[in-house]
Amino acid sequence: MTDRRDFLGYASLALAAGLPAGASAAQAVASAAVPAGIRVPKLELLYECDATLSPAVEMGKTVEGQRRIIPITGGSVRGPRIRGELVSGGYDWNLSRSDGAGSVEAAYYLKTDDGVLIRIVNVGVSGGGPPATDEASGELFFMFTHPSFEAPVGKYDWINRAMFVGTLGARKDARSAVLIRVFQLV
Repeated sequence: MTDRRDFLGYASLALAAGLPAGASAAQAVASAAVPAGIRVPKLELLYECDATLSPAVEMGKTVEGQRRIIPITGGSVRGPRIRGELVSGGYDWNLSRSDGAGSVEAAYYLKTDDGVLIRIVNVGVSGGGPPATDEASGELFFMFTHPSFEAPVGKYDWINRAMFVGTLGARKDARSAVLIRVFQLV
C-alpha cells in the first residue's frame, strides 16, 4: 500500500467482507468483488526469467501499427519446479498498435537444467501509453501475458495441462533484456 488512505480503504473492504483485521489488501478486494461460494484461482510462481535480446529488426508501419521482430538470444529461468536456460533462436513478433496499445507474440524454447526442451509461446497486450515505473524494484512494467507450453511426455508433461499468466517487463538496468514472470493458476 502506498499511503494511509489505501490502508483505510482496504481495511474498510476487509471489514465489510467480514475478514479479520489482518486480512491482506488482495483478500479484501477479492472478497468484495466475488460472490460467496465461487472458487477463485490462486497464483503460484512457476519461474522468473531474464531473457536476453538482440536489437529489434524494424519491419515498418503496417495497417496494424509499427511492426518489429526481436530476436531472443538466451536467458536464465529460475523457479521452484523448473530451472534452465532459454535457447537462442526464438523471436518476439512485436507490434506498437495504431490504437496506442502494444502486443507481443513470442515463441522460443527452454532447455531445463536436466536437458529437456520445452516450447513456449507467450502472447500479451498492454493497455497503451508509457509503462508504469516501480521505483522500489527498478522495474519498468509493460504488459500481462498468457504463456502456453509444449513439453514432451515425461517429467514436465504436467505443464501441458496447466494454465498460466505472466508479466513482461524490463529492468531499468538491463538494456537488452526483459524480465518475464510466469504464474500457474491453481
